[in-house]
Order: sequence, then C-alpha cells, then structure tokens
Amino acid sequence: MLQIQNLTYTIGNFTIIDDISWTIKPGRRIGLIGPNGAGKTTLFRIITGEYQPDSGNIQTPKDYRIGYLPQEEIVFDAKSLLDLVLEGHQELLDIEKEISSIHEQLDKQPGQETLIKKLGQLEDRFNLLGGYTIESSAKKVLTGLGFKEKDFDRSILEFSGGWRMRGHLARLLLQQPDLLLMDEPTNHLDLYSLEWLEEYLQSFKGSIVIISHDRFFLDRTILEIAELENRKLKTYTGNFHFYEEKKELEKEQLIKAYEAQKEERAHIQKFIDRFRYKNTKAAQVQSRVKMLEKMELIELPPEAVNFRFKIQADVKSFKEVLNINNLEFGYSETPVISQLDLNIERGEKIALVGENGQGKTTLTKLIYGDLKPQQGTIKIGERVNIGYYAQHQIDALKINSTIFDEVNDTAAPSFRTRMRDILGLFGFHGDDVNKKIAVLSGGEKARVSLAKILLSPCNFLIMDEPTNHLDISSKNALEQALRDYEGTLLVISHDRYFLDRLVKRVIEIRNGKFFDYPGNYSYYLSKRQQYYNTNISVHEETTDKKPKENSQNAGFKSKDQKRLEAEARQEISKKRNRLKKLIDDSESNLEKLAKRKAELEQLLAEPETYNDPERVTLLNKEYKENESETTLQEQQWEKNQLLLEELLETIKTQ
Repeated sequence: MLQIQNLTYTIGNFTIIDDISWTIKPGRRIGLIGPNGAGKTTLFRIITGEYQPDSGNIQTPKDYRIGYLPQEEIVFDAKSLLDLVLEGHQELLDIEKEISSIHEQLDKQPGQETLIKKLGQLEDRFNLLGGYTIESSAKKVLTGLGFKEKDFDRSILEFSGGWRMRGHLARLLLQQPDLLLMDEPTNHLDLYSLEWLEEYLQSFKGSIVIISHDRFFLDRTILEIAELENRKLKTYTGNFHFYEEKKELEKEQLIKAYEAQKEERAHIQKFIDRFRYKNTKAAQVQSRVKMLEKMELIELPPEAVNFRFKIQADVKSFKEVLNINNLEFGYSETPVISQLDLNIERGEKIALVGENGQGKTTLTKLIYGDLKPQQGTIKIGERVNIGYYAQHQIDALKINSTIFDEVNDTAAPSFRTRMRDILGLFGFHGDDVNKKIAVLSGGEKARVSLAKILLSPCNFLIMDEPTNHLDISSKNALEQALRDYEGTLLVISHDRYFLDRLVKRVIEIRNGKFFDYPGNYSYYLSKRQQYYNTNISVHEETTDKKPKENSQNAGFKSKDQKRLEAEARQEISKKRNRLKKLIDDSESNLEKLAKRKAELEQLLAEPETYNDPERVTLLNKEYKENESETTLQEQQWEKNQLLLEELLETIKTQ
C-alpha cells in the first residue's frame, strides 16, 4: 500500500498540486485523469522519487517496488531485446551466473561437498523465483506486445522509439511490481497488442495507476478513477463511464447547493438591510452579519469551454477520390503490400487497421506520394487536395516560427479570425501561441502539425494516430469536427471509442491483403471475432453466406445436448441479471449516500446548527455512518463488478 499525505508541489510561484492525500491500496486498478497540464505526470514523478515535493510525504512498506512507464522515450544501452526484458530480474541473472560457475568448477574437480551443497541451495532459490520459466514468460509477454520471435535477439537500439517503449513495458510486466504506473501506454501500442494488454492487466496482482485519454481502454481496465483537477485530487469508485455519470450528478448537486445558499444569503441580507437601524433588532442584525461572515461560500467551478470548429474544404473533389490497382510494395524481397485494389469515394470516412508492421503507414505514404509503388498504380481523383498528418510530419515544421504563425500561415481564411480559440483546443492557451517551435516537446510539435493539417483547405485527410497527445475534451472537439467534415477521411488510430463514433467503413490489412468491412468499428470487431471463432474464410466472413458443412453430421446436436446447453445459457443469463441488479442497487445507494453526505456537510457548515448540541451529535453520528455505509457499498459494487466481468469473459470464451 502507498500513502500520500498532504502533498504540495510548486514550480516557481505556481502551485501544481495542493495539499493532496491519497491511498493506493493493494490490487487496485486506477485511472488517473485530468486535463493536460493538471499535473498527472508530475505526480507520477513525485511518487517515483524523480521530483521532490515542497511539503507532505509518501509512505510505502519496506521493499515496496514501483514500476514506471513514462510517456516520453527512454535512453537504452545496447543489448538484446530479451536481455533488456530479463534484466529486471537481476537476482535471477546473478544466481544463474553463479550456478554456471559452480558447474564449471565441479567439472574440473567433481565431488566437492561444499560446492554441491551451495549448488543445491542456489537451484532451490532459482526455482522459487521462477528462474526455470522466466525466459518463456518473457517471450510470451513480448509476443503479446507484438514482437516476433526473430526480434528477441535483436539489439534494442535497432527498434523505433515506440517499439523500445514496448520492450520497457514488457520488462515492467515481467517484474510484477507492487505498483505499476503507466503514462499513456496506449500511445505505443496497436489495436491487437492493446487488446492483449487489457486482458493481461485483468490478472495483474499489483496495484495499477494509468494516465490515459483512451476512454475505451479505461473502461476495460480500471475500477476506480482519481481525478486531478484545479490542484486537488478526488477519487471515484467505478470505471470511466460511471465516473462521468457521477461527475454530472455532483455538478447538478453543487449548482442546487449554490442556488440555495445564494437564496439564503439574500434572505439574511434582506433582514439586515431592513432592520439595520432599529435598536430593538440590533442583536439579531449583528448575529446575522456574523452568520454571513462565517458562512463558507460555495463556488462553482469554471465552466468547461466546449468550443467547436468546422473543417471545410475550399474545393469539392470529384466523386472518385482514390483508385488503387494491383499495388505492390516492399522494403526487401518480401513485399509488405501485395496485389492490392482499393477504391475510395468522396465523403467516405474509413479506418485503416491491422497489426504493426502490416503496412498501414506504408500505404498512407504511398497514397501521399512519399513512396512510389513497385508495381501497380495509384490514381488520385480530380480536384483532390490531400492533407497528410503523421508523427514524422513534425520534421517539416519551421523551428524559428511561433506556434501561431506556423498554423496561421497555411490556414484557410475562414479560420484566421478564431485562430487563438482553435489553438486552445490543441492545448495552446494565452501566450503559449507565441512559443517558438524549437522549444516545444515532441507531443507539442505533433499537436501543432495536427492543427496545421486540420485548418488547411484539404478535401482528403489522411491521418496517422491523430488523437495521440490530445486530452479528452480536445478529442471530443476533433471527433465532432471530423464527423461534420464533408470531405474524405482515411484514419489510422488505436482509439477505439474515437473510431467507433466516426468511421462507417473499416479496412484491415492482414498478410499484405485488404479485407473490407462496411460498418463502424464495433461491426468490424464482431465480424473479426466470428472469423477467429469459426475459422471461416474472410470472404465468407464479410458476406452473408453460411459456411459449408464438412460432412453429413457436421453441426448435429442431440436433443439432450441442446437442452443442456439451453439450461446452461439460462443459468448464466440469470447470474448476469442478478449481478447487474446488485450493481445497479449499489450505484443507486451510492448516489443517495452522496446526496445525503452533501446535505449533512451543508448542515454542519451552518453556524446555527451548533446552537443545538444534541442535534450536532446526531448529525456527526449520521455522517460517520454515511461514510461507513459508502465504503461498504463501494466494496460490494467492486466485488459484483469483478464477478460480472469474469462471467462475461466466460461467455466470450465459450
């Protein structure tokens, strides 16, 4: 367990974190959220000891191990990928080396009792620490994160930054620390490794705290939200979806309390103004004046700015935007893309998906013209103006330009009057827009590049991971702008929530071939699952044809078998409904308890309450009972939520 007590951290005269306390209990899965700049990464660095707080402290048990996956790239020494992952188990490596040395000594001088005894002790310790399975476990984790067997002996320096971070993540997962801190882990993963990680984290024994703007990922991995906002930390039991509902309820309650207090203050002030100059009422007036002075004012948080902007093209393209015929391309003798055909029409919004290394980014470069086909043709339609966003586009930014000038120079005229507001969506507020490109971080440069593409007069947008480095409010604004966009969109993204609400067609690249799914991302997932479950051909998968039976009795089930399966399904359905009802009851109870807690806090804040000591005692007693009942309901909610997740996982694997 890790305990943070009264922690404060400042930079210059600006307070980032103000007197927060937080307990991370064993086995908790927590999402740490908040707007960009709220101090989430700073808090991680304080927990790891990289930063020192101005006041407060962090307490952990002896030998408490913390693993940290940062957002930015790490500098690695030259070593193989497998060695990098295994070096997190230094004791095992040392024991293995010592065992090897003793074997060499015994080969030269057999029968030495002291060495044989020591060898037995070392082998017992090696086995206890999982030494005989550690390498196979490491390879399993690396495979899950997308590495191939041929990668295991490659130097870590041969990989790109994103793949190096995957290697570091594999090392952390294999270490099984008591607390795993992950800062935007989804930035380094494709959809397939992301799904594998979600499943892996379900059985992770330690505590996990994740900073992520990926709403889909948070909903599938965490059971608690910690929100860092306005320098304070507040926790919520439940996944991200539950947090959103609870946050909205709290906002409504706060507005009601604010209005009630405003009305009460006006009523008191009216009494004061009316009887201020009457001697017979002087004591009562003075009492009410003091009451107003002592009353703790309820403040409404600043309203979130939900600014929207519309992406528009100066010129409308012809109907046919892109025609690819018999395309082939590779970086070696083995082609990455082979005999591909593709047509895209004006107004289509398409997701391009597939495992890393399958050729998604290569295809976008071919379309844009950064690469030339080795075979086949790529025909861009008439009046098509392509805007291409990818991480490497940041190299094209002029380092001596300011953010404002860099974006404004290429923006369509309709955007220029609102440029500062729009840049705010990308995290550049106030004087930030006057910063030089040269001093920006990689993530900030990526956001400038994204803003440039979106505000330019393009009618065919090609976007490679556009939501990286954006917070949730900025993602919402981008999503809405792209949904209203009348041009054509081809997007690569691992943000499944973003894709599901945006695209109407999914193209998967698998083994150099295209597989076309005419629907949103959820439709694609369901069809892909059918394919893996039934192992039917992709052509059959994407049409309404039924797979042919291999023999006369294929698929035959007896009446008893059908009856037993039906009974099993009914029993599972009953359990699911029962668990859902228990979860709903807990959520309803928690809402009632939260509402009553707010009422009690309001009553205990009123000075006249303390005129009745007996009432104060009763209110304090009820407040403590409310806290105890809230804890109990949260525990019941979490228990039933876990049971439901296990049940749903069972259904999925059947």
